[in-house]
Amino acid sequence: MKKTIMKTSHYAKLSVPAAILSCAAAAFAQTPPGTIPVGPMFLYPALEVAVKRDSNIAIQPAAAAQSDTIGYLRPSVRLEAQQGVNIYSLGYSGEYGRYNSSTADNFENHTLTANANMTLDARNHLTAKLQYLDRVDPRGTLNLVATPTPNRYREPSVSGLYTYGADGAQGKLELMGGYSNRQYLNNRIATTQLDHARTDYGGTFLLRVQPKTYATFNLRQSKFAYKDPTSITLDNTETSTLVGVRWEATAVTAARFALGQQKKKFGNAVAGNQDFSGSSWEGSVNWKPLTYSSVDYNTFRRTSESTGLGNFSITQTHQVVWTHAWSSRVTSILTGLYSNEQFSDAPVAATGGASREDTTKSAGLRVIYNMRRWLNMGVDYTFSTRDSNDINFKYNRNQYMLFVAATL
Repeated sequence: MKKTIMKTSHYAKLSVPAAILSCAAAAFAQTPPGTIPVGPMFLYPALEVAVKRDSNIAIQPAAAAQSDTIGYLRPSVRLEAQQGVNIYSLGYSGEYGRYNSSTADNFENHTLTANANMTLDARNHLTAKLQYLDRVDPRGTLNLVATPTPNRYREPSVSGLYTYGADGAQGKLELMGGYSNRQYLNNRIATTQLDHARTDYGGTFLLRVQPKTYATFNLRQSKFAYKDPTSITLDNTETSTLVGVRWEATAVTAARFALGQQKKKFGNAVAGNQDFSGSSWEGSVNWKPLTYSSVDYNTFRRTSESTGLGNFSITQTHQVVWTHAWSSRVTSILTGLYSNEQFSDAPVAATGGASREDTTKSAGLRVIYNMRRWLNMGVDYTFSTRDSNDINFKYNRNQYMLFVAATL
């Protein structure tokens, strides 16, 4: 009897680590590729290393263009948890840039995010996002006097979207809201005028007119409040009223388009009429003629806040992206962009006082080679050019990049 008890005890001792190993193996088997299990959550780390040759680092006319070679390190990590159909995540992405010659342009960009995607029941859905940006605007990207270094800012924000209506319902309602606060940290003589807070709110009513087609009626408003006393004349309220359609008739094509009017009213207008009222639109099309090929088209016309010149600008943009997998290892991404920007209250003396107007065009090609599931490398080329009725803002730019990206 004693021997039997001892033998049973011996098997019991062996079964404990065996059970642990069995559970660990089961958990490992359920772990998505490229992740690290952290309790009930999963960690998704990634890293990209790149080197780029830029023919015009500060976006200047040809006579003043300066070229340089830049090295990039782009780490990112996302922690994700799932509870039923609800998904929660925390994330960080960084970009560290080092210039070979123009070291004053070295920069570090940081983005922190927290997301919640919740289905409360069949009719109620909520997404919420917290974000914190610590980033720079590279030299030449703002319409300010020349600054010796990139313009660094911090911007916390919160946003949310609540949807009421079940899938296939005759009507749905979307309510959105958000708040952000941008504060520049350096080059304060130039950047103080750009500090501002933004509040967004609005809603969209969707009416089903076909099984996969909804008519949309959208009303939204944004309020901009500038902090510097010399910039309070830029405080304004922006209102958009749009009517459109959302179409997901087939697995091949999905589209949405809305057209309407946008108004921009300034609360502290000085001499002259700063207010704006004009047409506005936004649209996108995703077309998948093949399982391994897709074309995306995006377009919009809307106002943009001043970045140091005039009161605001009216921007009209069209962009096309073609993504094609030539094989299981090779993918190409071809992009094209056309954008027109008209500045309000920004006279150009050389044109007899007409407001400044820019037209920007760009084309790019990225080729990605998947060496392993967790490792890919590639090349990227982008050409961009801007024409303007102010010769001080014309430029051409060529950017060549090599990159290697890895996950687990």
